Amino acid sequence: MSRPAAKKTPATPIIRISVTSRLQWVRLDQMSINPQAQRALSQAWVDELSKDFDPDLMGFIHVSFRDGWYYIIDGQHRAKAAVQYLGSDQQVQCHVYENLTNEQEAQLFLDLNKKKAQGPISKYKVSLTANRPDEVDVDRIVRALGLTIGSSTQLEEITCINAILAVYRKHGPGALSFSLRVIRDAYGYEGFKREVIAGLALVSKRYGNQIDEVRIVKRLETAKLLELKRRGRDLREVTGSASEACYACAIVEFYNRGTGSRIEPWWNFKIGGE
Repeated sequence: MSRPAAKKTPATPIIRISVTSRLQWVRLDQMSINPQAQRALSQAWVDELSKDFDPDLMGFIHVSFRDGWYYIIDGQHRAKAAVQYLGSDQQVQCHVYENLTNEQEAQLFLDLNKKKAQGPISKYKVSLTANRPDEVDVDRIVRALGLTIGSSTQLEEITCINAILAVYRKHGPGALSFSLRVIRDAYGYEGFKREVIAGLALVSKRYGNQIDEVRIVKRLETAKLLELKRRGRDLREVTGSASEACYACAIVEFYNRGTGSRIEPWWNFKIGGE
């Protein structure tokens, strides 16, 4: 007897754009970069490309013509390498698009780079410009908390964007906001790690309004981040459970320490004699 097909969770719709281009020779010094629709430039990669540069093998650059400039959508590193090798007054063949918005340029960049390796932060920032709903809402949540997503550790930017997006998609905006608030207030920048974010989101989803946010911040602050990591690793080694569940268990243990109201343990048994 055949089993009924499992229901599939509908995926977040991806915006598709229909655009056409024409092939055209374009001077390199007429090209510019739209940083909102491009990943960050790596000068080291430009230098590497320019060492053995072959104009016949560089491929077509994709550009968007507006305001008298050809804004590079895809191929900025090849274009910069061509400038270093040939000079800025030379021409290269391009796919030229016209009348694209910032959003369309960003979406076209994502479409053209599906099979190319992209850093998660670069992909996130371009997805914002493309107005993708998940990334836009995550950006709203993060900014409302006075936080920043980026790649700079010196500026204390949150770098684990894949973990944040995973929590948002699995548990929703409320759980993500709770998780980021607690980490911000208990640990600061150092606490924004994948397991901690996911563990707190699990706690939020299971216990909801039973959690006193002031209490959980104080308990985690007292326990210190190092102790939370140690306990999470110990639980994972003993139970073999997923890291986020082990961190959630450790967070609940810390929450229940001391006096005051308690919540049900994450698991209904004690581990390690505690």
